[in-house]
Amino acid sequence: MVADRRVRPTALLPLWHVAGFALGAVTAALGERAAMACTVAVEETIDAHYAAQEVELEDPALAEQAPELAGTIAAFRAEELEHRDIGLAHGAEQAPGYRLLSALIRTGCRVAIKLSERV
Repeated sequence: MVADRRVRPTALLPLWHVAGFALGAVTAALGERAAMACTVAVEETIDAHYAAQEVELEDPALAEQAPELAGTIAAFRAEELEHRDIGLAHGAEQAPGYRLLSALIRTGCRVAIKLSERV
């Protein structure tokens, strides 16, 4: 028997809204390319998260519980990749300290995802 795995929003969502705004404001203050670097880092991290969810939903028992979920995740993932491509087209990789900035943002996003899965 498959455990009940309902999809629910995290209780941390209000915190992530504030953190996302702050991250956007800080990187925008650093310049357009830094803001685009932020976008790329966030979107690539979310894409990886969605890709893992798609793999998980290949389990027929899970897919049976929420048949429309796989399509929803695929659509969300495509949107994230579109945002990433926009960031790359607008000079994200030319941001000063791109590698470090990107690594810090990715790490923060991965931590947020892990916390959200638990809370």
